Formats: sequence, structure tokens, C-alpha cells
Amino acid sequence: MKTFFSFLMIVIFAAVMNAQVDLPRLSPNASVSQTVGYTNITVTYCSPGVKERKIWGGLVPYNQVWRTGANEATTIEFTTDVTVEGHKVPAGKYGLFTIPAENEWTIILNKTWDQWGAFNYDAKQDLLRFKVTPAEHQFTERMAFVFSGLTDSTVVLNLFWEKLRVPVNIKTDVLAQAYAKMNEAIKKASTDWHVYAQAAEYCADNNAFLKDALKWINNAIELNKGFFVYYVKAKVLFRLNKFSDALVALDKCRQAGSSDKDYDSYVTRVDLLESQIKNKM
Repeated sequence: MKTFFSFLMIVIFAAVMNAQVDLPRLSPNASVSQTVGYTNITVTYCSPGVKERKIWGGLVPYNQVWRTGANEATTIEFTTDVTVEGHKVPAGKYGLFTIPAENEWTIILNKTWDQWGAFNYDAKQDLLRFKVTPAEHQFTERMAFVFSGLTDSTVVLNLFWEKLRVPVNIKTDVLAQAYAKMNEAIKKASTDWHVYAQAAEYCADNNAFLKDALKWINNAIELNKGFFVYYVKAKVLFRLNKFSDALVALDKCRQAGSSDKDYDSYVTRVDLLESQIKNKM
């Protein structure tokens, strides 16, 4: 009888647990993503509110590992290798823990990302630790991660909460990634002059891989004698400080453009490039 009663209590308890109301989370789920070059960066977290509480040194103690949010541990994911505050970080998903202090924060990327809070945090699984400096900011009720300062290869990830901003600088090697993709495309290009010209122009615009760019644009010219390829060659030669040769390429660009109705949309660009070249001579 006693055994049956114990079994009955277990059944009743389980039924009560299963009958709980599905209420909204006090700290809602949130995520933010940003693409930098070829890299997608995603932060997934739960967003607590201030709710008139003392946050720093109160709800969030100083000098203790914090989940950097609420509920599950906050995570950050990179789809390619990146550099975070000067430190190399392989592509992957990580737990984003922090150790707040009054004047300096420790940011932690931990290889164990799937966990609740920081209760099972294991420092032995840390991939990286580094320091950042928090700054005062206008009041933010709900904790939020926000990307700012986006460039072709860099971005700042900011944590905003209460009256604090905590910035983390992230950099991608977009030029090296682009170079690999250009080489891959050129291997398949065969007689497609567009591929050579596009790759060469990207290099000229970014002042990178210029020797390759000159070779590629010469390949494009062998396949096509239109105004655009000569315009790109002039840009490459300008970057190589071969100013006289760049002006010769621009003359050929204008000659080819004289019989091409599409040239009209490039006249301003050609004139600007000529001005830039002559200012360097």
C-alpha cells in the first residue's frame, strides 16, 4: 500500500508539473547578426531588464563570471576565422561569458556554448580571454547587443545595459578571402574577360594584389578591347604609381568608348581618374 501511495504521488506531481502555464520569459530571447565581408557574426542571448534594480555590483556582481544576459549562456558564432581585439579566433560557435569590474571587463570565449547560465562554466574550456574598457552611455532598460562602425572588414560589437557600453572590436581578413575566391573564379574563367576585369578592379579599388591585378587585366584585354578594360588597367597602373602608362591606358579607354553608347555613363569616372593621376605626377 505504501509503495502504491508513493507511486500515486509521483504521478500526481508529474501531472502538476506538466500542467504549468506557458508564460512569456521575463528575459526574452534575442539575437543580432551582421555580415562583414564574407563573414556572418551572430550573437544569441536573453535580454534582462533593469527594473529599477542596481545592476553593476548588484544584480551582476563584480569580479565573477557572468553569462552575459539571462537564462541560457549567451553565444557568439563566426562563419569564418576572425580577429577579436587582436586575437585570432577560428570559425565556430562559442559561449560569450564576461567578468565585469568597475573599470575593466574580461571577455571570455568558451568552447562549451550550450549550457544554462554560468553554473557549469569551466575555465579549462576557455578559448580566449581579453580585457576591454567599458564606457558610460545613455540609459538602456533592456540589455542589448548592437553592431556599429561597420567597414568592409571590421565591426564593433557593443553590449548596452543600464548606463554602460562595453565594446569589442572584430576584424575579418576579407582581402585574403576575396583573393582566394578571385583565384578560384579565374581558374574557371576560360575566355570570360569579365571575370579577369572584375578581379583586377577589386584589387585596384582596395590597393591589394596589384601584380596579379595587372596580369589579370592584360588577360582581359587580350579577350576584349572595350573601354572598360582599359579603364580598369588605368586604375591598376595608377595604384602601381605608373602614372604615364595609366594616362596611355585612359587614352585607349576614350578611343574605345567613342563607338560605345555605354561609355557615356563612365565619362565622369574617367575624367576623375585622369585628374587623380595628373595630381600625382
